[in-house]
Amino acid sequence: MWICFIENIAKTVNIVYILSMSQTYQPNKRKRAKSHGFLVRSKTPGGKKVTQARRRKGRASVSIKK
Repeated sequence: MWICFIENIAKTVNIVYILSMSQTYQPNKRKRAKSHGFLVRSKTPGGKKVTQARRRKGRASVSIKK
């Protein structure tokens, strides 16, 4: 009897938790471009390496598109 009661409470708590969770990814094109865009990549040595590696591999896009 107690086990069923505890299971019901656990299910209710899980449902409430799932409904109250917020999204972690809020898409924003400008913010994405400012942190992962071509101009940001070309400012640092590591970013330049990333761009070169993507070109060498033949990627369709070297960085993100607007």
